[in-house]
Amino acid sequence: MAWALIPAGALTYVALYAVVPMLPGLERLFGSPAGSAHLGIGLPFLFLVLLSPLVPRIPLPVGTTIGLGLMGVGLTGILAGLSPNLALWTLFRALQGIFAALIPGLSLALLPRLFPTRHTQMAGLWVAGNVLGGGLGRGRGGVLAEVLGERMALVALSLPVLLVAFFALRGRERLTLPPPRYTLSAWPLYVLGFVLLFLNFFVANLLPYRLEALGFSQAQIGGVFFAYLAGIPGSALAGWLVRRLGEVRAFRLAFGGVILGLLVQIPGQPSLILGFTLMMAGIFTAQAVTGGASGRGGSGVSGTYIAAFYLGGTVAGMVYPPFIGRSPLWGLELALLMALLAVLLAPRALHRN
Repeated sequence: MAWALIPAGALTYVALYAVVPMLPGLERLFGSPAGSAHLGIGLPFLFLVLLSPLVPRIPLPVGTTIGLGLMGVGLTGILAGLSPNLALWTLFRALQGIFAALIPGLSLALLPRLFPTRHTQMAGLWVAGNVLGGGLGRGRGGVLAEVLGERMALVALSLPVLLVAFFALRGRERLTLPPPRYTLSAWPLYVLGFVLLFLNFFVANLLPYRLEALGFSQAQIGGVFFAYLAGIPGSALAGWLVRRLGEVRAFRLAFGGVILGLLVQIPGQPSLILGFTLMMAGIFTAQAVTGGASGRGGSGVSGTYIAAFYLGGTVAGMVYPPFIGRSPLWGLELALLMALLAVLLAPRALHRN
């Protein structure tokens, strides 16, 4: 099972995030106004929020639970791509979020058991795999949408999840975890998780509209989202940073990059793309640090952390439409305030210095 955790996370994120650069195109395809597809972004992550804390209580082997989640993510992604209207597309996207909830919290809780002497490094690699999935999903989503159309692009990017699901379900290990322990004393860690995905989604959801206004084609917009891959080096090296600097300093160093990236985006093209790249590099490095900390708390803490993390994405998916077409300063100011909150909370959220 250990070998499957990283590709499972990566391919899940490909299927979930491929839709982001297609948002304007999907709205035109369904004859809907700008911003009307926001529920298809927000609802999957709302269900991740609601269900992630409950997943550790499912009375099935961990591998089976993760395999069923992967199977559902792939099938509902295909059905979303084939949907004839916005309502059905939104429904299947919501179901995709339900199945996706079976994967990340259990994966983080498994890492300390599978890799007891290097779980922080493995959490970094797990996040790096997710970064790869998110970057490839968004990047290939835009490119394939221009070549194949939005429908077939979503189908093509959901199919690989089914392959990993098949191997996960065939696994014979019967991995178990201790009973989940839930605690609100880790609330600062949950807030950090919220801020991480809020910043990620809020800025990324607005980016296609900003780029389209600058004259970018759909394929070019998708190409810009390959900037997510800038998060791979930092997240993969997060364990080394924590050993050298401690968790708090490593997190704050990463968020220094996030704040710099937000500031660089203010003038517009070409600094917009450079700033977005810097921001993604910092966000995913910080995510690896917080993910490792959550896994140490067991499945209850990691499940609650994942719920808070995706709550940030859900809120971002609900609040970004009013910012479409407005001055970028409005959105970037809000993002900067959230980043400063995370920097201030880091000492209370992370237990080792």
